[in-house]
Amino acid sequence: MNIILKGKSRHGKNRINQHGNEWVVLRMDGPKMLLRSLNKTFKDAPNKWSHDMRWVNTDGDSDFTLESK
Repeated sequence: MNIILKGKSRHGKNRINQHGNEWVVLRMDGPKMLLRSLNKTFKDAPNKWSHDMRWVNTDGDSDFTLESK
């Protein structure tokens, strides 16, 4: 399942600019979701790119609002 994130705080808006607004839901754990960026946008090493992952609170996260795709 994919989800659309919108940034609320400066931090959230920067993450959307860096990794995009469409994320893949990997896991639900109570009021939290583990999300992975749709594309490989995080540079680990000089020639290695990977997905960004983060936990987002579904009950009023301070950095993001969630929308279904």
